[in-house]
Amino acid sequence: MEMVMNTGTGDVYKFDLAVEKISDVQIIIAAAETEDELGCVLRFHLMLESLLSFYLDEKCQGEVGKYAKPPRDFGQKLGMAAAFGIPMQIAAVIHQVNNMRNKLAHGHSPHLDKGDVQQLARLVNLMSVIDPKFTPLEKRYIELSVKRPGERLTFGKEGLRIDFVMACTAFWSTAFSTLTQDAALNKLRLIIEAEKDPASQP
Repeated sequence: MEMVMNTGTGDVYKFDLAVEKISDVQIIIAAAETEDELGCVLRFHLMLESLLSFYLDEKCQGEVGKYAKPPRDFGQKLGMAAAFGIPMQIAAVIHQVNNMRNKLAHGHSPHLDKGDVQQLARLVNLMSVIDPKFTPLEKRYIELSVKRPGERLTFGKEGLRIDFVMACTAFWSTAFSTLTQDAALNKLRLIIEAEKDPASQP
């Protein structure tokens, strides 16, 4: 995705931001339309891991990249992202989804837990700290064009899987916007630093 950014001095910079892996709407649709709870959670979990990898790849550029390499383990990725300054509201949601994924994947429970989904919803609603225009889950609805076309499904009335899907898609929108903006600013900083000191380029 090509980004165009202006600096306070009036300079205009154009650069590419590799968001293709984290902006595939079909993956989100597939996760939302999956009726199997485990399959739904696993798909969203993979999306969140892609988001973490994108964030870390962008942070480990320039001089930092000489000393910091993104880890493979999910928990370590989240820890490194927190150390790099990912908003704690985003880290908390990712951590909660990871816990839910582990419970289902490791056989602790065959179904989503009501308390876990409620906690996820509380954490997702805290996205309003990052984006004051964030709409609370209780005021949202979604439509599943394949499984339930023409129906408006509201939070808290259609079962735990739908609540999980609504929470994750609402979170994804704000997290994607926040982290791509952060990555763009980081990329711009590196470009400006390289112009000032060409020897610092990797």
